[in-house]
Amino acid sequence: MNELDISAESFQLKFDKFLIGCEAVENATLWDIDTYGEMEDYYAMLLVSIILRTVTADGWVSDRETDYLNKLFGFTYDSGELEQVYDSCAEMLQSEDFDNDLTAGIDRLRECNARLADAFVDLASLVCDIIVKSDGFVTEEEKTEMARIRSLIAA
Repeated sequence: MNELDISAESFQLKFDKFLIGCEAVENATLWDIDTYGEMEDYYAMLLVSIILRTVTADGWVSDRETDYLNKLFGFTYDSGELEQVYDSCAEMLQSEDFDNDLTAGIDRLRECNARLADAFVDLASLVCDIIVKSDGFVTEEEKTEMARIRSLIAA
């Protein structure tokens, strides 16, 4: 098993624990399910958005990036399908609303449970590493996007 596969397996284990934590915290806190929906779905979508932004930062989606996305989330996309998914939500993902949604989502989670917020930040950082490394060649655009996302999740 290579380093990338080990990281993907680590992500899966941490993500499963995170989802369990979301379910427990959602029922015991002030999470507004009417506004934000299920907590685990809300944060899973933020992670997928981070992945899409990172994967497409260099202007294309490689088969290897798609393979790891599929492995992480149990999807079955090919690279062409993933590009279509991105194209359909590119405006939302590239808007400043994404930045605000990401930071507000982390703040909201921190208010509910600080340990769970730290776990989400760890997951977001790990997924950035996995997706960028899975490309085989890290472009300047990918490095810039990863640094930008890291700064958002660290704030």
